[in-house]
Amino acid sequence: MTSQSDEVHIAHRFRGPPASGNGGYVVGLVAEWIDGPAEVTLLAPPPLDVPLHRRRDDAEVMLFDAERNYARGRPYDEPFDFDLPGPPTEDELEAAAMSFPGPSGHPIPGCFVCGTERGPGDGLCIYPGESPHRDVAVAEWSAPAEFADDHGHIEERFIWAALDCPSYFGLCEPRPLALLARLAGRVDRKVTPGERLSITSWELSREGRKHHSATVIHDEAGDVVALAKALWIEINRLPGGGAN
Repeated sequence: MTSQSDEVHIAHRFRGPPASGNGGYVVGLVAEWIDGPAEVTLLAPPPLDVPLHRRRDDAEVMLFDAERNYARGRPYDEPFDFDLPGPPTEDELEAAAMSFPGPSGHPIPGCFVCGTERGPGDGLCIYPGESPHRDVAVAEWSAPAEFADDHGHIEERFIWAALDCPSYFGLCEPRPLALLARLAGRVDRKVTPGERLSITSWELSREGRKHHSATVIHDEAGDVVALAKALWIEINRLPGGGAN
């Protein structure tokens, strides 16, 4: 049996809801210990600024503390059985940016990835808006150098974060209040700081309170950088007492 373990902290900066980690960032913490495509299930809202244990036993990776398990990851060997939309045009990105919810309409304005209260140097500043031409949400993204590893590439946890929030805005209207429950995806290549990328998300299906969506990240050449499919669970209120 192959085992690996360490201690991690989810800093307050990397929150989604006010008192817990951003779902995609947490998925990335788990997925970066899995070779190839991964599926990560979020079992409970992970707390901020406290020590958590990350452990890999054979192929499974767990994130937990003495109280509960927060996330479980495994290799994902199933096909991504959906057609990928092409990357957005410049006009499409410009028009979509105007439809992104403002501070009064954003469900989690303090979110590290897409929050309206987060600026450059603080959050990822990915603001997906509805395309005027297709049933998708699109945004552009250029990751800053501070998120790079020792080899000069953006750490994969931030690419997973970028796959997360846009998949929520890809849900069709009426868009529910929902939290990420599962993300399965793959990162096809390394990303360099400052590289200009585009993100496209769209709804796959709905089953009661379960909402399925997908996200693809393209580079300027139109090649796929990463893709994922997400499961969102509709909720009545955010954990931790509302928006931040």
